Amino acid sequence: MQPLFLRLVLFLRKTPFPSLMQYQSVQKTKQLLIQLNTEMKTLAPIKSSFKKTVASSLLSLATIVPSIAVLSQLFASPSHAANFCQCVGYVKNRFGITVAVGNAKDMIHSLPRLGFTRVNSPQAGAVVIMQPSFRGSDPTYGHVGIVERTSIRNGSTFLTVRGSNQGGRWFTESNCYNVALVDFANPVNGRTDVSYWVKGNTPTPPANSIRYVNFSSITASSGVNGRSGPGSNFPIVRYSAGNQRVYFDAWQYGTTQRDLWLGTPDARWYRISGTNQWISSAVVFGNAPNSRPMP
Repeated sequence: MQPLFLRLVLFLRKTPFPSLMQYQSVQKTKQLLIQLNTEMKTLAPIKSSFKKTVASSLLSLATIVPSIAVLSQLFASPSHAANFCQCVGYVKNRFGITVAVGNAKDMIHSLPRLGFTRVNSPQAGAVVIMQPSFRGSDPTYGHVGIVERTSIRNGSTFLTVRGSNQGGRWFTESNCYNVALVDFANPVNGRTDVSYWVKGNTPTPPANSIRYVNFSSITASSGVNGRSGPGSNFPIVRYSAGNQRVYFDAWQYGTTQRDLWLGTPDARWYRISGTNQWISSAVVFGNAPNSRPMP
């Protein structure tokens, strides 16, 4: 029979990391750690070679569970752990909806009963419901999410959607650990199989659109952070060293920062070419063509 510490390491190595967040894996890991602690206390004096094996195995464990923050998630009470959510579940969590609303495609009937109003055009923060015929949604159940922003290319409007169970790079929000921002490739102009809904009777102002233009700027000498969207409220996803030329393919207004050189407010965010990573105009030297710092 394998020593208990080796069984623990092998169990963690064979378990995909997201699964460690799930209840059964967490409970099994807890149980093994408790048994490991008991077994190690009862061991008689052991050989030096065995001590080295123990140390090596525990170092392997440390590389798998690298931080206190991660451990706190692993050993959190399952009732407080984030869940893998379907798209409907994420939207319900975000708006505090506790009643049944049907599948994503059916929410065009349930949202009006919950105080939502349909609007004619996409806007940031609105619920977007995609019927099964809309490319990128589930061909049986459709898809639902939140409009993150809109972009216009050659007169066509495209959506970036915040939601669950839609691929992309995951982060945790509204008790769902599989939330992502996804750019849908299908334009929405004139489509009858996609609709937009806002809470209450007063629609929010339309979102500002992305301006597509190629240009470059030089990063501040201290280096700059890149984020997953045009604003300091988005997660940091990269770091660019100082005094480096960075190439951009679009810009958009987002959260306001103070320009490092002028000390004036600047709400422009620049998108790094070929990515969905954004750098504030306030920390790079050089302006987007035909732009101004504030809307």
